[in-house]
Amino acid sequence: GGGGLGAHSHPSRALSVTASAPLDEAVLVAALSAFGTPRSITPLPQKGAYTATFFDLRSAVAAAQRLHGASLSGARVRCRFLEDGGWRQGVLAVHGVAHTAHNVEVASLFRSCGDVMDVLGGGALRVVSFYDIRHAYAALALSGTEIHGQPIHVLSAALAAAAAGGGGLSPLASPSTQPFGG
Repeated sequence: GGGGLGAHSHPSRALSVTASAPLDEAVLVAALSAFGTPRSITPLPQKGAYTATFFDLRSAVAAAQRLHGASLSGARVRCRFLEDGGWRQGVLAVHGVAHTAHNVEVASLFRSCGDVMDVLGGGALRVVSFYDIRHAYAALALSGTEIHGQPIHVLSAALAAAAAGGGGLSPLASPSTQPFGG
């Protein structure tokens, strides 16, 4: 699993949220929503324990940093990041990119759909990462768009890995343990 919020933790869109005393779910929902739209908030069998996932990585990071150690309705809150296959969430494989295109140009095109975290790779294959998985879904529509006169093909990293024999067909946001391209 993920660590605490120390130097060794790996930010993800999924958080484990534990309260020292039973907490009204509405209070928790309001507290988490202050940082961005939660994708899901799931109560766990242990009293006061929840799993919360966000669409936007930045929302999850802000919620974890601000709520960890805070007090909600008198209950002390602990947050830690969970392994969520987060490297693949919001990640797109872009095939058929003109070799003459720079990653800055690729990022500029994809920014029309939302904030781009980074663009990696070179040659015909680039990997575009979004902070928000909803923006990555929107960017799938850029398939067929031309860069330097060459049409590109956009796939979620999960689908690209599946096509390469790296696992079953799973939606862009589903957790996965398969590394990209492996």
